[in-house]
Amino acid sequence: MMENLSFDRPEKKHESDVEFMLEPKPALLVGKGVIPQDILNDLNSLCDDLQTNPEGKDYSLNLVGEIQNGSQLEINTSDKRFKRFKKLLKDSATLYINHFFESIRRPAIPYHLKVDDVWSVHQYAGDYNPLHDHGSPYYSAFSGFIHLKVPSQIENKDFNSTNIYGAKGTLDGVTSIVWGNVGNREQTIFKYPATEYIIPTPGVYYIFPLWLNHCVYPFRGEGERRSIAYNIEVMWDDDYHDNPVPSGVRILR
Repeated sequence: MMENLSFDRPEKKHESDVEFMLEPKPALLVGKGVIPQDILNDLNSLCDDLQTNPEGKDYSLNLVGEIQNGSQLEINTSDKRFKRFKKLLKDSATLYINHFFESIRRPAIPYHLKVDDVWSVHQYAGDYNPLHDHGSPYYSAFSGFIHLKVPSQIENKDFNSTNIYGAKGTLDGVTSIVWGNVGNREQTIFKYPATEYIIPTPGVYYIFPLWLNHCVYPFRGEGERRSIAYNIEVMWDDDYHDNPVPSGVRILR
């Protein structure tokens, strides 16, 4: 029997050979990137000012986060300290969209992007975000987050996603993304895992489809777990050529 992992028709070596192909059926693409230190400094400076500004706008009424010791604050996307990251998000979403259409072998539909729904999350011991997805007035959109500050007991933990038993705090402060049933026997029934655990690391950002469920587990101890969450709206139109893909962001293969 011949095994072939590509979509190409395998060439028979003998008349008795059986043609057999394994065809991947992807369920999800998640974009992941790392910002330079100067952009990270700008975002933390912006969040520092938000926390100390008595006129800062509380965003919690729009969110499901159980952030009772910390806060969730609206971010002005026109602030010069956010603009570089905003452009980076749009550039990354452009790469995502083009790669997606390439992967399904269809031409990309003309579109343009808007980032206008952004908030900071200042999480302290006991705060958490239940499993949820994001809402948007647009049918097509991305969600995502970037971690800016992480308490040492979370960032430096010895994490093993297969060892979550025994009340050891393995998932304290961890972000989980979920796109299917969650179970511990996927391998034995040949089912690809449908959840991923993310140890927060300052400067690492993610984008994914709006429908993707995700959550943040509470943690114990001192320190602030700080992040920024955002939505990237996709509006299909004829302005594609006004949004060229820059050379500064590339997909790692």
